[in-house]
Amino acid sequence: MQLEILSALVCFVVTVNAAGCPLGFVHHKRSCYWFSVVKGSFAEAHAYCQYLEGHLATIESRDEDLFVRGHARRHGKAHHYWLGGTDLNIEGKWMWEGQRRFSFTNWYHRQPDNAGHREHCLEIRKHFSHYLWNDWICSHNLNFICEKKL
Repeated sequence: MQLEILSALVCFVVTVNAAGCPLGFVHHKRSCYWFSVVKGSFAEAHAYCQYLEGHLATIESRDEDLFVRGHARRHGKAHHYWLGGTDLNIEGKWMWEGQRRFSFTNWYHRQPDNAGHREHCLEIRKHFSHYLWNDWICSHNLNFICEKKL
């Protein structure tokens, strides 16, 4: 009995290590992504991703955007997910974690709009059957997407 459990554990560990991603993360190119099942504010989501030794997802290409939004559409359970972009430092100047400028964007029509002068964090929001980029209120509790670089 113990040998069967040990064999199953070894196979499991090899499978996880072969993909290069921790259990529960999804592999795409040189990153692993975790689509949370818990909610938090933008700051809480940021801290949670750091705890997982990653960061809130940063979308740097059309391919990466298609992957993240497609995975959320096919497998995600939430209507909103935080990504790692914000204009909290300078209104209208959107940056990724570490103050890196956006090299790619895919904002929904007429976004970002900073409605009510309170929307400073980047989410993807389910609109009909697609997830689209939107600025949103950072204190709201949303699911989030963490990323770990390989």
